[in-house]
Amino acid sequence: MSDPSTTDAARRGFASYGPVEDWQADVCVIGGGAGGLAAAAAVAERGLKVIVLEAGSHWKPPEFVQDAAWAYRHIYTEQGARSAVGNAVIPVPGGKGVGGSTLINSAICFRTPEPVMRQWATDHGCHRMAPEAFSPHLDRVWQTLRVVINPVVFQRNNNLIFKRGADRLGLPGQWLARSAPGCVGCGVCYLGCPTGGKTSADRTFLPEAVDTGNCTVHADCRVAEVEAQGDRVVAVRGALVDPTTLDDVGVFTVRARAFVLAAGPVGTPKLLLGNGLADPATCGAWLYLHPATGMLARFPEEIRPWNGVTQGYYVDRWERGYLLQTYTASPDQTYTGMPYSLGEDLLRAIADLRHMAMAGPLVHDEDSRGGVSLQGMTYFLGDGDRRRLLAGMRECAEVFFAAGATEVYPGIVGGRPVRSPGDVERAIPDTVAARKIYLYASHPMGTCRMGADREQSCVDPDGRVWGLANLYVADASVFPTSLGVNPQVTTMAVGLVVGGVVAEAG
Repeated sequence: MSDPSTTDAARRGFASYGPVEDWQADVCVIGGGAGGLAAAAAVAERGLKVIVLEAGSHWKPPEFVQDAAWAYRHIYTEQGARSAVGNAVIPVPGGKGVGGSTLINSAICFRTPEPVMRQWATDHGCHRMAPEAFSPHLDRVWQTLRVVINPVVFQRNNNLIFKRGADRLGLPGQWLARSAPGCVGCGVCYLGCPTGGKTSADRTFLPEAVDTGNCTVHADCRVAEVEAQGDRVVAVRGALVDPTTLDDVGVFTVRARAFVLAAGPVGTPKLLLGNGLADPATCGAWLYLHPATGMLARFPEEIRPWNGVTQGYYVDRWERGYLLQTYTASPDQTYTGMPYSLGEDLLRAIADLRHMAMAGPLVHDEDSRGGVSLQGMTYFLGDGDRRRLLAGMRECAEVFFAAGATEVYPGIVGGRPVRSPGDVERAIPDTVAARKIYLYASHPMGTCRMGADREQSCVDPDGRVWGLANLYVADASVFPTSLGVNPQVTTMAVGLVVGGVVAEAG
């Protein structure tokens, strides 16, 4: 257990800064999310001094306000407005603050699928990702997060109803493992866990790093400039951000022997490109998102979908390229996310939301392609992924009907409520265009791909940016391919791997 006085001293923020700050460490980690805090722990426990820079603020559970407008302003990147544009528009939310997206995720935990690890090692030369090398790091993450299956009493009806339908169809459904050992089912993970029941990165890997006496985290520090001399980075500079006004009100500089970028699969390539430190042909390319969509289903009994474990149950269709997962959202978020083309049906559904259940498919980016540039994100849903998404929607509807639903609302522009199992194929045909599907994605990956071939990757198999001797990347942007499952465990394991490499290099 961390000593509170030590922990507080190591957590610096705007109130403790002067107008001009100059800091020095052995290693500087840029980004205080899943990968960055795991990397910081790996470096600090090996005896090196670490400074973590984070653009957002420190938060304690009681400080999270259960209001979407507050959350978007304070703990979401780009105040919740980030999206990718291509043959559809896809919202791509991300977290901001010490803890990164683990502040707002649903705490879902999957180990990296073994076929993916073998593909990364064999096809991309990422020897540190081979199962025998990577699995011990996954084990440590699992233990550090205290991953559990939450008790049925906290799952409540939205998860239980989907399990009932999956069981009746004989589908391979399972409770979701989650980094939320203290979850009480309040259903507001995406607004910041107010009870502390979720073991986000700031509550796990950060205390591990701080307990060494070698790590401090400097919040409210937005990095803008990376200074390199020859093949080495010597300093980073940026703005001190007032968390109340979000204005830049001071400047800082950090000098170190090594630097680790962990600003996320959008922020990391933008920093590299904005400072001319990577090839635009490989940096920002290969964006994967796990595009998903949501569906509602009406039941005779009360569901109260905003109540219970946010995402507690899933159907494993990984071999078909998708997963079906339950989810929850507050009434206001449900309303803004539903197809306005439903008209009166939309108003009727919202008025009767207590009788609605929520779930939807998430697909595995097999033929979709996207990228990140200084101008933003692009993403084009591939025809195969479009068909897999629609297949997942049809199966999700079948699960709902098997569970006793009286009607299902598909996430399709112009779609109408489906009122019988026999109407599913007609209502959700393979011909629905990508732009007609209400898409959502919260798992950006791959934009700084790791690999042995410099022409096909941005960082080498050690996580080092090609052409630079002491600049590394330790977040989901290094994934060589789409992961196919929720990424936080893999991202943290990557942070441990890269942090170990940095520490070994001195």
